Amino acid sequence: MSEIDEVLESAVLRRRGQGFHDFEVGETIHHHWGRTITESDAIAFCHLTLAYNPLYFNAEYAKELGHPTIVVNPQLVFNVILGLSVEVCSEGLGGPFLGVYDLKYLEPVYPGDTLTAVSRTEAKRESESTEGRGVITWFNEGFNQHGRKVIEFRRSNLAIWKGQMGGKKEKKHG
Repeated sequence: MSEIDEVLESAVLRRRGQGFHDFEVGETIHHHWGRTITESDAIAFCHLTLAYNPLYFNAEYAKELGHPTIVVNPQLVFNVILGLSVEVCSEGLGGPFLGVYDLKYLEPVYPGDTLTAVSRTEAKRESESTEGRGVITWFNEGFNQHGRKVIEFRRSNLAIWKGQMGGKKEKKHG
């Protein structure tokens, strides 16, 4: 047995996320991770996404506009808050992300701010046309270290609990 096989055999697998039937409309989920946004994160994100608004990487320009330093690109704030919710809200569903709507940026985020995420299950419905499928919608909020809400949005995922994507049947081996 190879060293890799030994590691794989001894590994303890942990289920991640929740399935469709585990969510209850009205429940609130406080995601256990937080994320401190560094100045390096903020500037690198802008360069990697070609977001060349000087407000996001020029401290003197940001100060002229009344900010204490650069402002973190709101798209990075969105990505962090969405990302913090993925482990619980998406990983166990087995289906694709369907989209975001009602996105609101409520106040600026600055390098050094630590963001946390909260999700509330708003809606859940089984598909009327395809057995074993459903859609879940959450209301997501992001907060800074002072407890001030900096972002909110709704997002939906398709959940699959029977069969595979596209209705393909699993192949039997042997």
